Amino acid sequence: MATSCPLEYSERDRLSNLPDDLLCRIISNLPLRETIRASLLSRRWKNLFASMSRLNIDDKLEPAKRCRYGLKQVVDRVLFARKGDLEKFHLKFAIGKGPSPVDGWIQYALWHNVRELEIELQLPLSLEIFYVLPDGVLTCKTLVTLKLQARKLVFPKIPGKICLPGLKILYLELIEFTDDDSVQRLFSSCPRLEELVVQNCKLKNISKFEVSNPTLKRLTISYPEVYEYKHEVVINAPSLVYFKCYHFIARYFSYIDLQSLVEAYINCGPVLNSEFYDSGTADLIRGISRVQSLHLSGPLSVVLLLGRGPIPVLKNLTYLKINRCYHEGWERLLDYTPFLETLVFALEVLPDFTESIMNPPKEVPPCLLSHIKAIEFLSFRGMESEVEMAKYILKHAQVLENLIIHMIAKQKRQLNITEELLESPRASKKCQVVIV
Repeated sequence: MATSCPLEYSERDRLSNLPDDLLCRIISNLPLRETIRASLLSRRWKNLFASMSRLNIDDKLEPAKRCRYGLKQVVDRVLFARKGDLEKFHLKFAIGKGPSPVDGWIQYALWHNVRELEIELQLPLSLEIFYVLPDGVLTCKTLVTLKLQARKLVFPKIPGKICLPGLKILYLELIEFTDDDSVQRLFSSCPRLEELVVQNCKLKNISKFEVSNPTLKRLTISYPEVYEYKHEVVINAPSLVYFKCYHFIARYFSYIDLQSLVEAYINCGPVLNSEFYDSGTADLIRGISRVQSLHLSGPLSVVLLLGRGPIPVLKNLTYLKINRCYHEGWERLLDYTPFLETLVFALEVLPDFTESIMNPPKEVPPCLLSHIKAIEFLSFRGMESEVEMAKYILKHAQVLENLIIHMIAKQKRQLNITEELLESPRASKKCQVVIV
């Protein structure tokens, strides 16, 4: 028993033996309440607490209960006690009917030259309560990362200047935009912006959604369900290398400049209105014609067959992943990818489809004859059309090196399919069939 005490003490005191900078970083990632508790352990911890450069105010109390616990007083005391600039300020807070301390806390972060500002606000949907972002946020010279998430947060109509000279990452979720000018000015007033995420934001008040920025490298426009935007979309980002468009369908993309694009994810979602696909989605595909790696999901038949105008040849495309091959028309895309090297079919299992539509192309695509080296099937159930497609590939892919099939069929069916494919004729002597 006597020998166990030093060991127990050593284990318990291990945190205190860490260097100040590392220990400060650890407690900075804790919620504010836990950080305060840690500061009570010793004078050293109290001094570390006062010098923290990362604050995490994560309020989980309902507004009605908050007064009882004196959260505002605690936070104000913490902010008054600490010293120096802020590296990161994360605020998660529920706003009720009464006065809110949020503006004051945000201003504190701005006054202390914050570099990363994350604001997550919860406002009652049943009440006509909106939160207007303080003007100072959009003119902060020290911000590098800005993340805003609030269902009823409104970007104001700002007559003055918007300038975020150091901002590199901008993340917007559930935000409501009030007019075209604020949107365009916000995205174009960040001369060093590299990443922009627009997720489930309300665009009903604007007639033109424009993203124009010469330094932007990554752009994500994402919605949990299909969002039909009835107005104009402009994307002018010549330095963009990554683009994700998920469930965002516009009536028309009037201008898209993505000349440096490397990787794109396009999910069209279910067909709600063919007019949108007819005029909008085909324009989007034409706008990303220089892409090298493309991930496609959704009703490709509508996208490709109903789209106005010709589809351009995707000369740079070497990797193509097609999700949910349940609609006729996917095979047409292979005619426009002459230098494709890797093709992936993600045969996702959906309850409404008992059979994948994997009809082989009537004419062998040029890329299958001369360039495709690897083909992969995901969630291969062993349906007749899937097996026939695999045999078609083996028969015509002259430079194919690997055919990889991830099978989810029953064991007996797997053995039968494996035997059938291994005995099928192959155009490429180098081809290896791998079934996992």
